[in-house]
This record gives sequence, structure tokens and C-alpha cells, in this order.
Amino acid sequence: MDSLQQLPNIGAVLADRLRRAGVDDAGELRRLGSGRAFEKIRPELPEDACTHTLLALEGALRGMRWTAIPQTERDTLVDRVLGCP
Repeated sequence: MDSLQQLPNIGAVLADRLRRAGVDDAGELRRLGSGRAFEKIRPELPEDACTHTLLALEGALRGMRWTAIPQTERDTLVDRVLGCP
């Protein structure tokens, strides 16, 4: 079982939200992908945290800080999952 908090961008608060939504480890996060994992925790998020949380999950899966994801890829992901630029 890989610890969620060993992944970049995932601290105690996000790891706790993921666990409460049934995403118990890094393997489960990888299986779901950032979009599906995000949808599981979205009801618990403050509205202004949605974009950064989605990007944090994607960065965690890529093994990088979310700010290192190229802007065009960030925009595509946000548009696909959140339905807005």
C-alpha cells in the first residue's frame, strides 16, 4: 500500500479527503485517475479550491508539482473535468 502523502501535492488534508471518499492509497488513486478521484471528493471542497485540487491530483499522478504541468495540459484537464477554462 503506497501512502498518499508520499505523492507530490498531497498533504494531510487532501489525503484525508481522499480516504473519506474511498481512495485509500496511491494505487487506488492511479487506478481512478485524477478526474474520477476528483469527482469523488468534489462535494467536500470549497468552490475556490476545485481547480487547484484537480491539478494537485494530476501532478501527484505524474510525480511532479502541479505548477510544472504545462499550461495547455492544465487548461485541457480543467475544461474536461470542470467544464470551464
